[in-house]
Amino acid sequence: MIVENIEYSDKYNLVKLTISREFFYISYDFFNDLNISKDEDLDFDLYKKILSEDDFNRCKNEALRQISYRAKTSYDLIYKLKKKNYSSESIDRVIDFLNEYKLIDDENYVKSYINDKSSISNWSKGKIRYKLKAKFIDDKLIDKYLDQISYDEEYEKAYNFALRKKESTDDKNKLYRFLASKGFSYDIIKNVLGDLF
Repeated sequence: MIVENIEYSDKYNLVKLTISREFFYISYDFFNDLNISKDEDLDFDLYKKILSEDDFNRCKNEALRQISYRAKTSYDLIYKLKKKNYSSESIDRVIDFLNEYKLIDDENYVKSYINDKSSISNWSKGKIRYKLKAKFIDDKLIDKYLDQISYDEEYEKAYNFALRKKESTDDKNKLYRFLASKGFSYDIIKNVLGDLF
């Protein structure tokens, strides 16, 4: 395998190698460590190192692109990168890189997610917990921030939902099922229905 071309990209801060008509992107530091030149014949071990570094750089760029759209949990990002067929080694390195620079932070994600869904979308604690558990967030982390939502806030949300639904039905069982489907606890539902009927 012969190095056909070497290009320096200041825009991406990478070196673009052309080896056997294939393109590989590696960091300047890695390129300097390799100490290779144009028209050099590479052995297989060196080629594998370049391939691995290229996979890491492409994986890192994809991860940065993904988190530039909106915040993601570590699990979400790993899932998306695996779907793109990046190696587990590259994905682990990228996650470590992003954690090191605090570009992904599950705790901040949980904090803002709970705040948004509770105050803006009026979701119940149960629904928020369910959605976060689906993202494989640690229960302790979920509880830490869900416990900041007071009983009164939760009651008020359930009461408003029940009041709107009561306009279309006076069936207590239907209202109970409706509130339960929204993720409200038994105690909240019992107290809301007790106040309405």
